[in-house]
Amino acid sequence: MTDHTYQYCAVQLNLFSLIKLTGLVGLVGGVSWAGILFVLGVTGLVQMERFDNYLGNFLFFPVFAAFFGVVFSVVGYPLYRWVCQNLRGQKLAGIFHRPHN
Repeated sequence: MTDHTYQYCAVQLNLFSLIKLTGLVGLVGGVSWAGILFVLGVTGLVQMERFDNYLGNFLFFPVFAAFFGVVFSVVGYPLYRWVCQNLRGQKLAGIFHRPHN
């Protein structure tokens, strides 16, 4: 059996998949932002008064970003679903394999 690959795909995520995606993006974004603030603060490029607790930044930024990503995906899901239905899915480009259901 040959393995077919595709370059373009049209998808519409369900609510649970959208929550997982936005939660992960928020988590990674929060860690990245805390890392940027750490580097800028340690090198002295930025004088921080409010976010000078680096451990707190690495703990709270990812949690808050993931939380708000999940909240906004739940609130915005009806609009996302409507847009995807009208545009026949969200268009993605990359390497996609035929699913083995």
